[in-house]
Amino acid sequence: MKKLSKKQKLIGFIAILIVTILIAIIITTSIVNNNQVANEGYAATTANADSKLIANYIKKGITIGGITGTLETLDTSDATAKPEDIALGKTAYVKGEKITGTYVESISNEDLQISADNIYYADLDSSGEISVDGVIFADLAGAKESGTWGTNGMGEYTIPSETNLKQYYIKGEYTGQHLGPGKVIAPVEETSGNDRFYVMALEDIDSSTHYWYYNATEKLDNIIAYTEDDFSKGKENTRYVNNKWNDPTLPYGEHNSNDIWGLIQDKIEDGWFVPSKSEWAAFGATFEITSSNYPKFGLKDGYWSSSQYNTYCAYLAAFDGGVISYGSVTIDSNRYIRLATTF
Repeated sequence: MKKLSKKQKLIGFIAILIVTILIAIIITTSIVNNNQVANEGYAATTANADSKLIANYIKKGITIGGITGTLETLDTSDATAKPEDIALGKTAYVKGEKITGTYVESISNEDLQISADNIYYADLDSSGEISVDGVIFADLAGAKESGTWGTNGMGEYTIPSETNLKQYYIKGEYTGQHLGPGKVIAPVEETSGNDRFYVMALEDIDSSTHYWYYNATEKLDNIIAYTEDDFSKGKENTRYVNNKWNDPTLPYGEHNSNDIWGLIQDKIEDGWFVPSKSEWAAFGATFEITSSNYPKFGLKDGYWSSSQYNTYCAYLAAFDGGVISYGSVTIDSNRYIRLATTF
């Protein structure tokens, strides 16, 4: 058999290569054309009827592998909603973009009728996620309200009525322990007006008892000339006594490291205060707290108020007795501390 020359071998190799390329081009063109036809719905067959394709993953009207699509795409190009039209924290798509709502429905100025069965919690921050700062125990939007907590005659209180109030909205729900499930109220951002609600913290400042003002026993008349008992006086009392406690020129004895005033300096600056006698009474009455049920509210046996009883005693909320009482400001009568605020 005659051997092929190098030239003949080269020609043969080139011929084979050309044929291979042509076949590849033909196959590729066929695949592209077939896919295009299938996507346009013109060449549906049952050849792939057992395919894993799902109809709602294929655009409506398109048939692939014998499966006709049902997916509908939403055109949002004509949408007109703005963030202020959508509920706070909710999202929507407008003109192809995702937007987050800022709309809130303000609470009316009608009394919310706060009670042991109608709980409202306070989130002092109008923005961000829900963060419960305390439980609301008085609403100044209602009519002036008087009452008594306890049976010894010391628990009288009057909740005043206020006007020109700030605006608030329901921020969400709180289902934690404490006084039970309830709605969370927050102030509408950048609104002006008077504070509407009185709020009691959910926790004590710590787990220990403290002195009222250890080195000022029998001198309280000189220090504060009897602080106010009334509702709405807790903040005023707290700032007044705290200023006296911090005044180095006053001869009322050295500070004691266990005096309540030294422990709450930062809290006072943030607007928190030691409740007055009447504010404690209103809190106890609002939630129907008694000497038998107070532990379920996370309360201890006794708490200092910011109201002075006489020259050596201050009022306190004695939950173990279910009454407003009083105690000496010295070491023999330590009490727990829980703060209140308004918003």
